Amino acid sequence: AHARGVGDDREGTQMAATTRPSTANCSVSYHTQPLDHFSYTENRSFAQRVFTNDQHWRPGGPILFYCGNEASVELYVNATGWMWERAAAFGALLVWAEHRYYGKTQPFGSAAPSGASGGGNASTLRWLTLEQALADYATLIHTLKAQRGAPASTKVIALGGSYGGMLAAWLRMHYPSAVDAALAASAPVLAFDGIARPGAAFDGNAFWRVVTRDASPAAGAHQECVPVVRATWAAIDAAAATAAGRAQLSSTFRLCGPLTDDARDAATVAAPGQQRANTSAPPTAEGAAAEGDGAARLKALLLNVFDTLAMGNFPYASNYLVFQQTRDPSVVLPAWPMRAACAKFAGASATDPPLALLRRMAAAAGVLYNASGAAHCYELPTSALDGGDGIWDWQFCTQRMPQESYSNLTTTTTTPTTTTATTASTLTTTYCYFCYLLLPTT
Repeated sequence: AHARGVGDDREGTQMAATTRPSTANCSVSYHTQPLDHFSYTENRSFAQRVFTNDQHWRPGGPILFYCGNEASVELYVNATGWMWERAAAFGALLVWAEHRYYGKTQPFGSAAPSGASGGGNASTLRWLTLEQALADYATLIHTLKAQRGAPASTKVIALGGSYGGMLAAWLRMHYPSAVDAALAASAPVLAFDGIARPGAAFDGNAFWRVVTRDASPAAGAHQECVPVVRATWAAIDAAAATAAGRAQLSSTFRLCGPLTDDARDAATVAAPGQQRANTSAPPTAEGAAAEGDGAARLKALLLNVFDTLAMGNFPYASNYLVFQQTRDPSVVLPAWPMRAACAKFAGASATDPPLALLRRMAAAAGVLYNASGAAHCYELPTSALDGGDGIWDWQFCTQRMPQESYSNLTTTTTTPTTTTATTASTLTTTYCYFCYLLLPTT
């Protein structure tokens, strides 16, 4: 989602302190939702968390309804500046609804299983679908109108970014009686294999070309960034081939434990007193093909840097993509964070000595993973197959696969990331079976 961070003022925008993006300026409520909106035999229910701000709401004003994404909804309350900025002018009620199975909206309790590391399975996750989430939102909108005495004619604008943007668009399409319009930012609703688009074929590398562009001079980054990043992957592979090289990688990248070539010895244990960065990252093509490869897990960690910074490459400082890990609104990424990471490669060359390349890459990774300046070491993913995305992977595996997925990253000529080519279908099947003992829906 293209949103701003807490406490950030865009040029020309003035907001009173009480209307800054913050959960502290909201009321929190819980609304009962059926576990299954489409079954006459399933009677269980759960509590959906909702944040509201009615400071500027006036009779006849609209409801601005944020469709929660695949994370705690607090992240979006704190970062969706446009809603806060327009509330007074529109006389709007602001609503942020949390997506089922995320944050504190847990149908089966706070310890709900998730992903490869949590043992999630169909018995608990089968109701985690976009259709159920849309039904939650439509039901909630009607409930809020009734509770607040708002006429049925009250206009509702659905908003969201990325997956939340897709939900906003789909909510308008599927529940036009609940939503009058949708503002869907960065919402790739057509970026799925199998959706017919005249003159356009599914392209698994389309997203990654955009990531690469953000790391190039075309987007204001140093010209050395892309070629040197690509050269670094070979340097990692070469170093990981020996015990001495793995020790060097562990030291250079400040890992919380020794890098090994055995998944059972994953570098996940911090030394006493160390503060570590929560850096679980999605798998690369190599990682899904070689579960126990320590080098693949390290490259997954680093691949996530460029993916994340591209998604949060805002022209202003923002805590949007680090708040979930730090829980500290004062920790922010710099303006144009991809440029900041690429600046670590200024003056470098793809032919530099391997250790020099590795040190440059480590410095670039610190822009994201050590934004606080307090992370003494970084954790690797526990497995190259563990995406670190928790239950989002369930949605990834059981509903249509988006083209920006990591397993679609299959070539080396258009991205600054992987070094081998593997078919997306093979990687996807391996990954989803590893996580949930199921074959993916494509």
